[in-house]
Amino acid sequence: MANLWQHYLTPALLCSLLAAQPLAAEEPLPQRSASQPQLLWCLDHFPRFHHYEEVNTPFGPSVDLMQELARRAGFSLVFTPRTAVSRCFRLMAEGKVDLMTNLKFSAERDAIMHMLPYNQTVPESLFLRADDKRRIDSEAQLQQLTLVSIRGYLYSPAMMALLAQKQRHVVEVDSIESGLEMVFRQRVDGLVSPTVSTTDAINNTAGYAHRFRRAAIDLSRGQASYIHIGLSRLSPHAALAGKLRDELAAMIADGTVARLYAEPTQAPLAGASKP
Repeated sequence: MANLWQHYLTPALLCSLLAAQPLAAEEPLPQRSASQPQLLWCLDHFPRFHHYEEVNTPFGPSVDLMQELARRAGFSLVFTPRTAVSRCFRLMAEGKVDLMTNLKFSAERDAIMHMLPYNQTVPESLFLRADDKRRIDSEAQLQQLTLVSIRGYLYSPAMMALLAQKQRHVVEVDSIESGLEMVFRQRVDGLVSPTVSTTDAINNTAGYAHRFRRAAIDLSRGQASYIHIGLSRLSPHAALAGKLRDELAAMIADGTVARLYAEPTQAPLAGASKP
């Protein structure tokens, strides 16, 4: 689970990774074909969205969506071997791969890829201990809490603004698991983190079932945030950006995106009491 938040690296961390991350001597990337539009998707394992562990070909809702986009836009979709997200960003910046998915927007990402929105994100959540009976449903109540956030996670602009206001009362950790442990041991009051990934971490960690709950507060501040497909600006097929944007719009309009992403974005917290 520790790798999930890396799909949403902060701009500063992204810049350092692009500069410092060496090209690993991993499996060779698939060869491009000059005879047809063939776009290379760089991806890692991402639970709920695309499964890429102990299989040669990934599967899951993201894969179904990308294959449908390829069919409609008239290109062949090729997968990289399972590749760390930090390396994918570097390969995108160099034009050595064409596509990434499930990305939040940042100016640094927009500088190296066409950012094509296709689905609204699930807002971050505030996770509390299940035995913490306080009802937290307003930002004013957050001023009374000491919170933990995830270093390197690209929070929504609304959440970044909120955390900045509480800077003296926010502790940063390197992973969701570390944040949950701090809440579990009562070193902080709550964890502000991605809803789906954190729920998965709780449900998949022995001893954490029934130990946490999500607070009722809406952390979006009424601002919608979207996930994007990225098309490298140095891709040989960068001119397809307009076509991909149009086909994604059609897939949103006809309900394809909502149908494929309905299940992954639902994250029931096993055994936790409702806030």
